Amino acid sequence: MYTRLNETESALVDFLEACLNTHAAVPSYEEIRCALNLSSKDHVSRLLDRLEKLGYIQREAGRSRSLHLLRTRNGAQFRLGRTVRVPLLAVAPASFDQASHDGFDPDTYIELTRDLVPDEAGIYALQVRGDSMVDAFISSGDIVVLRQQEEARNGDLVQVWVRPDESPTLKRYFHDGHRVCLKPENPTMQPRYYRPEDVQVQGRVVLVIRHMERQLAA
Repeated sequence: MYTRLNETESALVDFLEACLNTHAAVPSYEEIRCALNLSSKDHVSRLLDRLEKLGYIQREAGRSRSLHLLRTRNGAQFRLGRTVRVPLLAVAPASFDQASHDGFDPDTYIELTRDLVPDEAGIYALQVRGDSMVDAFISSGDIVVLRQQEEARNGDLVQVWVRPDESPTLKRYFHDGHRVCLKPENPTMQPRYYRPEDVQVQGRVVLVIRHMERQLAA
């Protein structure tokens, strides 16, 4: 639960959020006073004390401009606008004949910068299990970021749902008009072929996050 702010307190939180997103800098007391048309810096100080008590901001004693914005005016966790929260939904098998796992907490996210994901619409992430995509530089334990879509072009790296197995997999996609080929990126594994109606595309890979330390240790 969060305490609803009054009009002036809400305006201050909005101003802090705008300054951090635009300039990545905390405004001075004078800048706050002018922006909110307050009577004095003491008024600003009292407002900040109130926001800190309510858990909207955090400050470090003895340091100027050490303010950290914790919540937006509606109580949601504050995130810099240059980052995107991507839901981490499940484990994606990167080998055939592996069961998927959807036991992640629904509130589990990864933070990515907007230069990596400029458009967050339909974006989600999966953790990879299996070694069928190693030649695509995707190893077990890596995280793939995908964009939801129901169609794919030949050569796209996609997550698909395959019937009648009723299982998802991560593969290279090819369609010759009569059948769909799901191709591993591992020379020890063979591609598999399906009727188009038995393959449902769920998302296309747009980014891979590699866990180098885990791979070096292995």
